Amino acid sequence: MLGGIMMLDSSNIVGQNQKELNSKNSFSKQLSGKIENFLILCIEEQDHKSAAESKLEAGQAKSSMSALPIFTEISGTNSFIIWERVYQQSAQVFNSLRVASRNRLIRQIADNIVTYLLMKYKKLSPALSTILNDERKRMLAVQTIEAMLKKDTFLVNADVWENFCNWFRAHLTEWVLEEMTQSVGSEQLESLNKKELNELFYQYISKNLSGDIDFLTRFAAIVNSYTVDWVKRISQSLNLENCALHEIETILNLNKGASFQEFTPLSPTNDFTLTVQDYVFVMNSAPYQSVRESLYKKNFAAAHSFWPAASISKGSIEGMLQIKPLQKGSYPLAKENASVQEAWEQAEALSDLDADIFDILCTNFLTKAKHFEDVVDIQLDDLLAIRGLKSKLGGEGRRGGYELKQRRQVLKSLSLIQNLWIDLDKAVVYEKGKPVETKLQGRTFLFVDQQRKDCRITEEMNEKKISYTVDGVFAKYLFGSGRQVALLPVKTLHYDPYRKAWEKRLARYLSWRWRIQARKSDFLQPNKVSTLLEAIGIKLNDRIPSRTRDRFEKALDILQKDGLIKTWHYEKWDESIADQKGWGRIWIHSTIIIDPPEYVKEQYRPIKRNRPIQTLPKVQLDNRLSEESNKMIGSQIREIRERLSLSLQYAAEELEMSSSYLSSIERGIKTPSKKIQARLIKWLERFH
Repeated sequence: MLGGIMMLDSSNIVGQNQKELNSKNSFSKQLSGKIENFLILCIEEQDHKSAAESKLEAGQAKSSMSALPIFTEISGTNSFIIWERVYQQSAQVFNSLRVASRNRLIRQIADNIVTYLLMKYKKLSPALSTILNDERKRMLAVQTIEAMLKKDTFLVNADVWENFCNWFRAHLTEWVLEEMTQSVGSEQLESLNKKELNELFYQYISKNLSGDIDFLTRFAAIVNSYTVDWVKRISQSLNLENCALHEIETILNLNKGASFQEFTPLSPTNDFTLTVQDYVFVMNSAPYQSVRESLYKKNFAAAHSFWPAASISKGSIEGMLQIKPLQKGSYPLAKENASVQEAWEQAEALSDLDADIFDILCTNFLTKAKHFEDVVDIQLDDLLAIRGLKSKLGGEGRRGGYELKQRRQVLKSLSLIQNLWIDLDKAVVYEKGKPVETKLQGRTFLFVDQQRKDCRITEEMNEKKISYTVDGVFAKYLFGSGRQVALLPVKTLHYDPYRKAWEKRLARYLSWRWRIQARKSDFLQPNKVSTLLEAIGIKLNDRIPSRTRDRFEKALDILQKDGLIKTWHYEKWDESIADQKGWGRIWIHSTIIIDPPEYVKEQYRPIKRNRPIQTLPKVQLDNRLSEESNKMIGSQIREIRERLSLSLQYAAEELEMSSSYLSSIERGIKTPSKKIQARLIKWLERFH
């Protein structure tokens, strides 16, 4: 079992650290340019204690939070050097390890913070002293701090992690080469060609990583010297050194009356800032996909009223989507009305950026909400960060963070999304497991204030948290058998909404389509070129069809290169047809097979219909569950999932709850209500 993984990148060794390296050995610096790109993989065993735990057991108090190192013991650690070419061969696997590495490091920082607060205040607070002898409470406190770190600190910024890797790789490479020079001699190293030097470098670092205590101790010291500074910055930003005692108890989630709720650990499956395999979850219902397509296709026109409207017809739904500003009373039917003009201005300004913000609101809601009626929050900067945008660094009189222009763009998108109105004349929803045809109306997302009243998006909300929930239409597709969510690559949100609109739209369409195909596990069903072009809102260039084809194939190549699809190829296409006149009309009727990444197929595999069901030994079930029974039923659910290879997300869909909440029940952290208990029991009885 792996308890934690730390992966450190070492590509492009000569770069922004050049000034710092100039003060080092010039010969080692010269050699560093010959070292091929590599990574260091450190795997720590599950029972390996953190520095904070060791200090806590020893009862050693420290005067400041940063006095606790992140890493102390190095026993039980296996470290390896991996060349970049090996990394590329299994990029998806190593990407997941990189994410796990970040989560582990954040968890250790959170552990340090909790340990420091416990040692400092344990004699002043009975509530804090009880944590010392209660491992479960202590872990809940660590999880609470961990959630804060992932949400409210600079650790959400990808630049922070990249700077850490740049800093570390420069120090490690310089240091190892200096050691090699002292051991082998500069003349012999200089006589080696690039291949020989890299082989020697690999042997030297591998040997030292496998058993040289001094080497590993210095290795840990390098990491500590950087991460301890992180702890200082976190302490300052959260004002942890100067908090009152009751504030510390609230931060650690000990006050029953506090506004903080018991956090579940932000595992890679439910944290969209640090996601395993770089995927997030979004809704996959027909209404959701229809709204998303209408945003980037810009197919709004005048219909039965003066409001911009787009027709919706997908699967079992029919109706329209309108841009209708939020206001009280009846709407005046006049083109000259300011609200009508505002709606048309928004329709004209639609872009793929709006679809990005729409998806981020969705994944944020699915991540945080336990029920479709919950209200969740998000910061404007979070919306920008999730899109992969980098904030500016402050200093020397400059204000850091995102630009006002960037925030205003997000506010414009939020204002548009607030004005979206769905009117479905026909919709099929599931009630008690059975499909029911009905009519639905409502907004996409409702933006509210603290009293859950409608709140208009304005520029004054630039620095405030945005609070919102789903309205009636989407809510109908978030519970019961009709609930369906899909994996969306985070890279989709990172693509430039103007230069890579084709890639962005294709990724969204394929995400939606693969989730539908998961029921039959028929991922290799051919796609007509015309269907794909229509899905991304592109028309064939009749005069020069090669332009459309070239751009289309380029988009697929980029998706394959970036790992969003595994492979693609034409199913039946004779290239000689492209020499004939009017070949474009034949080409759009050709078919393409697009193979999804293995991770997507693996995650969707349990959804396939008619899978064989194994049975488990029946246990005594009781509607009045004690705490021990709660733990037992949670462990049973987990056992069933693992035996049947059911993903957490799939089981959560069947149980009509969020994956994070189900995970908490499985681990005995959450105590479900009587209603949910009955639902869990009924679900378990299916397998007895």
